[in-house]
Amino acid sequence: MHGDKERGQILRLLQATTKEGVLILREDVLGWTLSTIKRFGIKPKQRLGQNFVVDRSLIETLIDAAKIEPNEVVLEVGAGIGTLTLRLAERAKKVIAVESDRDVARALSNTITATGMDNVEIVIADILEMGMPNVDKIVSNLPFSISTPLTIKILKDCSFKLAALTYQKEVAEKLLARPGESEYSRLSVVTALLGEVERVRDFPPEAFYPEPKVSSTVVTIKKRTCDFMEWEALEETLKILFSQRRRKLRKAIETYCKIKGLEREDVIRRIDDRLLMRRVFELEPNDFIYLSRRIGFQSM
Repeated sequence: MHGDKERGQILRLLQATTKEGVLILREDVLGWTLSTIKRFGIKPKQRLGQNFVVDRSLIETLIDAAKIEPNEVVLEVGAGIGTLTLRLAERAKKVIAVESDRDVARALSNTITATGMDNVEIVIADILEMGMPNVDKIVSNLPFSISTPLTIKILKDCSFKLAALTYQKEVAEKLLARPGESEYSRLSVVTALLGEVERVRDFPPEAFYPEPKVSSTVVTIKKRTCDFMEWEALEETLKILFSQRRRKLRKAIETYCKIKGLEREDVIRRIDDRLLMRRVFELEPNDFIYLSRRIGFQSM
């Protein structure tokens, strides 16, 4: 009897969003979330970036943005207690749900079992340490604590067509930043080389429990083909140059050569003059590929 009641409660979460007040819809998901984490003794861990989504409109925004087809395999990172997982499983052929917290994964397993869904594979692992599966789509409320390294790993190591992801708003701004903008960063460069990013919608802290201190943004990333293979050299180049992001490239290279005891003119003469007078944060993504090949920071 208890199982039937729980199953009914979970299935009600799958109902389509109506045009009624967002507060009413949010309370529905929030109440179920609170009762579930209490039942399984889950205490959200800030160090793991655990913020459970409690706004159904955020879930539906991700689902709509991902455009999931019935024959597709979907990866969800940081699956939590299954609120998003359930909606993904309705649409996809298979969902690979990765969760690093064993207590949370136990609650996730209970959620999936209660609904009778058999197309969800739960993987208990640290996504940064595991091999990336080849999938069609990636749909996730990314753990805030690892969103930057995870994005780079996804773009470099995972074969996929489209991702719909929730980020801290400040991280999303870096993903979307263009050369010359204040948020332009190492992450901006890697993302531009390997993907096409579009902003979908912003959400307030109240969309999660516990509420984070910042707003969130849903974006889509379409995977871009890139033949460049020397990622270690590029990452070292980005690290060195963006530590001096507002300096002109010539000055940034001179400073590095002085620290490393290198002959600066020998290094600078390898670089196109048109780039040397530009500031680091004004350089195009492909300029950094050129620089990593010409300078070879990794071998210095």
